[in-house]
Amino acid sequence: MKKFKKVLLVIVLIIIFSTITFFIGRKIGLNTNTSSTSTVVTEEIVSKHTIKKELTASGEIDTAKTEQLELNTNRYFEMLCVEEDDTVEEGENILEYTNGTYLVAPYDCVISSTSVPEAEEKCTSSNYVEIKSLEDLQTTLSISENEIQEVEEGQEVEIILSADESKTYTGTITKLDSVGTYSNGGTTFSAVVSFTNDGNAKIGMTVSSTIILEEADDVVAVPINAVTTRDDKNYVTIINNGNTEEVEVELGIADDEYVQITSGVEENDIIQITTTTTQSEIRNSAEEENSRGNREQSGSEMPERGMGGEMPDMSGASMPQDMPRGGMSE
Repeated sequence: MKKFKKVLLVIVLIIIFSTITFFIGRKIGLNTNTSSTSTVVTEEIVSKHTIKKELTASGEIDTAKTEQLELNTNRYFEMLCVEEDDTVEEGENILEYTNGTYLVAPYDCVISSTSVPEAEEKCTSSNYVEIKSLEDLQTTLSISENEIQEVEEGQEVEIILSADESKTYTGTITKLDSVGTYSNGGTTFSAVVSFTNDGNAKIGMTVSSTIILEEADDVVAVPINAVTTRDDKNYVTIINNGNTEEVEVELGIADDEYVQITSGVEENDIIQITTTTTQSEIRNSAEEENSRGNREQSGSEMPERGMGGEMPDMSGASMPQDMPRGGMSE
């Protein structure tokens, strides 16, 4: 009798557990993963392209030349004609002496700091006016440790102002740090890029700089996805008299779209490009079933998405704060 009760208890527990599991499964939903694969085959005639291997970084404009203008120690100071942070054009007066002569700007510049005597006192060797050149500018770029090996002094850099993308300046890397700076994202190295102002760039502006690592003009190239790699060898599929043939190719430099072909394929060859994409879809079967049941109980069908427009999103809506609570207001 005791044995029978134990068996009966086990059966009852199994039934209870199964029932709970069933309803929990219906509530949270069962995710069904489905995927579909599509393959597109296209043909393209091999042509020539100009390929640039580039590295892009951002930075801020600063002056490439800062100097202190010495005052004439044989003269007496009268007054400053400018203030700190003023922009001064070449030949404009910066400072006046008591004899009516002036200290003038040697080039377009910004007044960064001054050290002058009291009015009508004689100037000394410790007095100066510090200026920053607006003609010779520079920007400092941060280069990651993974890319620093491809950067060197003398490389050409294209510079575009964030405030005016219609103009491109050409600069040169004039200094490259040999010791990097470590942060959470890894180690970076500073590269100083110098360029000449055309009058539109200002100190403090942000720029986007593109370092041209390598460039190949008018070379045979194919789309990157036309090349397959197998056993450390590269192949391209060509079409010859209606038949396809996989040929080994040698690669040169590449950009975001094309890769240079140095041997194996020639201009005007027809190549075949096969592109395969996989799309995954996750559907919640229980959620769909519950939604369908709710529509049947209400006696009407809810509009399907895409047929009559999406239902408005009310998640961001709020009820009026003065709405009466719990019945009629007094």
